Amino acid sequence: MTRTEPKTTCTLLVAITGLLAATITLASNVMSDNLQVSRYQTVILQPTEQQRGLLSSIVELELPESIDTVGEAIERLLDGSGYRLLSAKLADPYRVMMFAMPLPEVQRTLGPLSLRQALQLLSGPAFRPVIDPVYRLVSFELVTTAATSDADVSCSQ
Repeated sequence: MTRTEPKTTCTLLVAITGLLAATITLASNVMSDNLQVSRYQTVILQPTEQQRGLLSSIVELELPESIDTVGEAIERLLDGSGYRLLSAKLADPYRVMMFAMPLPEVQRTLGPLSLRQALQLLSGPAFRPVIDPVYRLVSFELVTTAATSDADVSCSQ
């Protein structure tokens, strides 16, 4: 057998120790949901609040002059959100009336606010957004309170 130099053995041990330390550091970063992307920066490996709750996404929207009704504005708002409107056949019959209402000029510029708040703002106080998270459907139902009755709604048509 050949005998290795003590200097070579020491160098080899230092290299192995360094590799072992680097491996442990990398493993601890992966296990703690952090990823080191540069020497001084790490990124948390978790979805954002907006990615987990699509209706909490912050929206800013400038509606063009070609959009005249509340229904058109809601359809534009839902574009790219992952949600879609419930078909008119299955929706509350009053929704047709709400969708046909003219869009107020003050609501042509929306945000920054959450998608849920924007839906409530566009529908107004007489309607409540109804969300189906399983199929990602949005609809609206008439809110019946002492202040808003069927008679009040039918008179405003």
